[in-house]
Amino acid sequence: MDMSDQTHDTTAAKAKLESGSENARKAWETTAEAAKNAGISVKKEAQEAFSSGKEYLGKAVQSFGEAASETYGAFRGQANEKAQVYRAKAETALNEASAKVKNVQSEAEDYIRTHPLKSVGVALGVGFLLAAIFRR
Repeated sequence: MDMSDQTHDTTAAKAKLESGSENARKAWETTAEAAKNAGISVKKEAQEAFSSGKEYLGKAVQSFGEAASETYGAFRGQANEKAQVYRAKAETALNEASAKVKNVQSEAEDYIRTHPLKSVGVALGVGFLLAAIFRR
């Protein structure tokens, strides 16, 4: 091999290296562009999924809120009903107790009118007994 053949081989090798480098650069640029496009596509899909998820979450929160309001309303209604029942029972018990006290008072007044001396004697005895207890 003479010198011109070696120069020709070197030039051909350089050309092939430059061609290979250019093809590698173009492959890299194409891959980068594809990755960029895939990233944009994934980003758009992720944004759509996020937006959709946000919408569903809003609806879920609204549904939970409505369910809680309805449950609160039902419990409040039941509590009011129970309160009214117990209020009515308390009023009945108070009226019955008041009637019994009036009855006892009326009977005591009748007894005092029919037995005035006994009543005064009992009152004096109770008074002395209470005075003796409180002196100690």
